Amino acid sequence: MLRVALNNGKIFEAGGSRRAACIPDIPTMKKRRILLTVVALVTLGSGVLNLLSVIGPSLPHRRALLRQLFPLEFLQLSRFLTLLIGFALVISSLNIYKRKKRALQVVLLLASASVLFHLTKGLDYEEAIFSLALVIILFLTRKHFTVKSSIPDFRQGAIRLAIALVVAFAYGVAGFWLLEPREFGINFNWLDSIQRTTLFLTLVGDPRLVPHTRYALWFLDSLYLIASTAIGYGLFLFFRPVAYRFGTLPHERAEAAAILHRYGRCLSDYFKLWPDKSYFLSDSNRSFLAYRVGAHFAVVLGDPVGPEEEMESIIRDFADFCDENDWRLAFYQTPPDLLPVYQRLGFRKLKIGDDAIVDLKAFSLEGKPMKKLRLKVNSLDRAGMRTAYYDPPLTGQLIDRAQEVSEQWLQIPGRRERSFTLGRFDRDYLRDTPLFTVEDKQGTMLAFVNVIPSYAPGEVSCDLMRHRPGAPNGVMDYLFVKFILHERQKGSARFNLSMVPMAGFREKEEASLEERAVHYFFQRLNFLFSYRGLREYKAKFATSWEPRYAVYRNALDLPRLAVALGIVAEVED
Repeated sequence: MLRVALNNGKIFEAGGSRRAACIPDIPTMKKRRILLTVVALVTLGSGVLNLLSVIGPSLPHRRALLRQLFPLEFLQLSRFLTLLIGFALVISSLNIYKRKKRALQVVLLLASASVLFHLTKGLDYEEAIFSLALVIILFLTRKHFTVKSSIPDFRQGAIRLAIALVVAFAYGVAGFWLLEPREFGINFNWLDSIQRTTLFLTLVGDPRLVPHTRYALWFLDSLYLIASTAIGYGLFLFFRPVAYRFGTLPHERAEAAAILHRYGRCLSDYFKLWPDKSYFLSDSNRSFLAYRVGAHFAVVLGDPVGPEEEMESIIRDFADFCDENDWRLAFYQTPPDLLPVYQRLGFRKLKIGDDAIVDLKAFSLEGKPMKKLRLKVNSLDRAGMRTAYYDPPLTGQLIDRAQEVSEQWLQIPGRRERSFTLGRFDRDYLRDTPLFTVEDKQGTMLAFVNVIPSYAPGEVSCDLMRHRPGAPNGVMDYLFVKFILHERQKGSARFNLSMVPMAGFREKEEASLEERAVHYFFQRLNFLFSYRGLREYKAKFATSWEPRYAVYRNALDLPRLAVALGIVAEVED
């Protein structure tokens, strides 16, 4: 199960076993989407009707009757509250479409109050009937509203909203006081400025205030805009998506490790056991996926892991889980194996790169294409360079030497620690992995890689690949050649040099127009990202390339996915 800590510190349990029984089929989902679209449009229409009813004049005979029953101040208050409710309903219609449970509760309350205020502001029973119909529709469809919103931190929300209102109030007061008398035909003093600003920020306005210039008209519009923005900001704080901090119990990682041992099949599976991941398990506890959330976007590392017959169901389970939390969803660095399953479930693919694969049996330094590499290796051999392979557990002294190299490497511009799809320098992590190093005559460590297992049969790979900035030219080429020869002697079949991003497409490779457009854009930015240089470097060793994809739902998700990847890849202290 997934143990999730909300941003206010409360804990609840969630997981695949709680989700399996409530996955709707695709026709049912389409019907539900149509129904929710209608409900959202009715909510939007009710909000617009509220706004229009306040703008338009009341019928004289109805207004006269109300004045006999209620004081004028109460009638003005009813108009003001109807205006606020209309604005809130317009904003909330989007959250109704998103099936947010809190939006249902709020809109039910607003629509019920709207019935009362329509009657008390002008006996507008037509609008009241429409609001009552909205209440009935929401009540009848209430079972569809299951999406959670983050539990509001009222203290923080109130502080932020108060700051926004103070800034808006100061803007209005200063604006009125500094205006030239010709703008409104009035020379405002401080008291006038405070009074007029209060009226406009509460959206009541002052009909006696007539602008004489375009600038004066713009200033009044800006006050309404600021007031509306403050209200909208308050509603956003109330309806924002669920924000989580994750905690994974030791037995959950142990369950994931057991599933990986049986069903793992690629290099990225190794990083699914890192502590930055959270887990979603299937109802049978035979399958899981590992993910992180950033920018309200759940990013799953690779494919789910488990028996083939459970892949479609766990993807659907997790997609529904994300919908209920108002998260976007993407699977990152997936191999091509499950693309038909994703596409059947309505996902789209974007090729994000290729893994560089070295066939260890076929690799050779012989021949003209390998001449430069061969000369470089021979030159460093003559210079006294040597390699060493250290089995775990590594000694503290050896880790100190590797850390010195790593810290110097991090001083190179553009180098930084990353996470999620790869590891970072951590002494406890490094201690338990083999280390392959290049050292000079004096025994100074110049470069190293730490060796990690791949769940692909016969495959080996490296995670951290680091060198001193002042090391001899070609030291990493030397390291990789020696490592390839070492692993071939040990009996490994292939070496995965990890992914080259945005590497383009091979001849006859199928790619959508969307994929080709994205690759074209990033390749034009090669001066920023050096994709071409990285591919050319790894091509010196690679004998084949295996595509990797991002799988997502909508093209509009791609910009936010880029932001989410930047967040989930950040190293946590």
